Amino acid sequence: MKLSSIYSQGMVLQRESVNLIRGTFEENEEISVSFDAEALDVEYDSEKMLWSASVPEMPAGGPHSLCISVNGKKNLEISDILFGDVFILGGQSNMELPLIWTTDFHYDEIRSADFAEIRQFEVPKIPLFGKMNDILEGGSWVNADQGHINNFSAIGFYFAKEKYLKDHIPVGLVQTAVGGAPVESLMSEKHLRECFSSIESEYIHSGECNKDKSKGCLWCYKEKLSKYSDMNYVASVAKEDMQRQEKWHKDVDDRDPGLNEDWMNLWQDDVYETFNMPQTFYKTKYEKFKGSIWLQRTIEVPDDWCDQEVELRLGTLMDGDTTYVNGNYVGGFGFKYPPRSFFLKPGTLHAGNNVITIRLVIDTNIGGAVEKCPYYLKLGEKKIDLCGSWKMRIGAASEDLEGQTFFIWSPTALFNSMIYPIRNYSAKAILFYQGESNCEYPQYYGPLLQEMVSEWRSLFGEKLPFYMAEVTYWLGDGPVYDEDPFDGVRKVQHEVESKIADCYLIPTYDLGFYNDLHPQNKKEVALRFFEKYTENE
Repeated sequence: MKLSSIYSQGMVLQRESVNLIRGTFEENEEISVSFDAEALDVEYDSEKMLWSASVPEMPAGGPHSLCISVNGKKNLEISDILFGDVFILGGQSNMELPLIWTTDFHYDEIRSADFAEIRQFEVPKIPLFGKMNDILEGGSWVNADQGHINNFSAIGFYFAKEKYLKDHIPVGLVQTAVGGAPVESLMSEKHLRECFSSIESEYIHSGECNKDKSKGCLWCYKEKLSKYSDMNYVASVAKEDMQRQEKWHKDVDDRDPGLNEDWMNLWQDDVYETFNMPQTFYKTKYEKFKGSIWLQRTIEVPDDWCDQEVELRLGTLMDGDTTYVNGNYVGGFGFKYPPRSFFLKPGTLHAGNNVITIRLVIDTNIGGAVEKCPYYLKLGEKKIDLCGSWKMRIGAASEDLEGQTFFIWSPTALFNSMIYPIRNYSAKAILFYQGESNCEYPQYYGPLLQEMVSEWRSLFGEKLPFYMAEVTYWLGDGPVYDEDPFDGVRKVQHEVESKIADCYLIPTYDLGFYNDLHPQNKKEVALRFFEKYTENE
């Protein structure tokens, strides 16, 4: 017997609703289920080898317990079950974006958060093709406490907090959002084929294939559905991608003199250029540079800072960074999006001059430091500005790194592994933030989005309200666009809102920032979700 993992310790079930508990069974296994010591009826699907039991409607509160026995012997006991309001979080990175990325706006609120009755279950992110998982494996329910809060969806948490403070009813968040996910990855093969087939005659002659290895489009989705259904092929390509990535980075590391000559310490010679922090290399001689670049700055720190925890903010760096203070590693990220926020332990800084060194590794994008982001050392309300002239040295130049195949963005990949396995999990509403990855072909985003909403409702409830965030304003990191690339998607979202019953569009355009795809003020987005939700309660 296996139980779908979303039904686990600390779960939140939808109050005043029948909740279905599901799992698999083997031949000759008889399943018994009791809830608070009361026996529940168990139904069997012998063809799929699935069993299910329905927990009757319950008011908000808890804790409760569930016991499952196999052939009369206790197999599993789940405790600390709460009844409250459950919200399914869907979409891509702006919904997935973790709370720890929003410290510029709400640091104190995050560091003091402790809500035992706000809980999140993050569905494991594993692509699957050619079949749909009947049950979910992996993942766990966690409380919004200091041990887990950093990884909560920021929009989800701020929404849940507002709701909990309003009615003190437990809140459960089921987090299914995946950065970069196009709507095609969130649909079943059956519905995707039907939807694409219906729009093919209208649009197939109005464009061409995007040649994207990761995402499908009107011109290549059939080929990808066929090729990717062979999971051995998927595993082989993923392995080759990883080996190519590792080889590229190893080659850059091996040829970078800075790693062997300790460039993370103070540079004694004057062989360097200057770099004006912050800027990207867009429209400079390094615009196409790939490889490693070192940046260094010497600053004087007050004596009374040295025995304190000091925050180092380095905005957003592209693509990856390794950051040192006085030759000691303090942190780094392997990709461009996370805000670089490092908390220096007492003793990291010393009286007098201190050296900050950044090793940038540019493998995919135009490198540099994104403008209009925070670059400083901070203690309390005091700041030392780090903008201005930095020393710069080239580590190792390299050829462009061929991008990897993100199978998780491919047609049906997430529906099969993340959405379908949690079907029938009772919820109050769906909160959705997606569309950026469909900006290339907005003309058929509308039909796809409508079909996706319809399919999700067939899984979670035909009348389930659907709250959808408008994609925000953005012009690229440089910026690199003259016009907002999301205009077409935004127009479609407004059209779709009027075509789908109980669908509500949440305005976010004014919260955007021209060079930040992930604006950090997610609390305001959540408040707007909550305002619209309360209007419809």
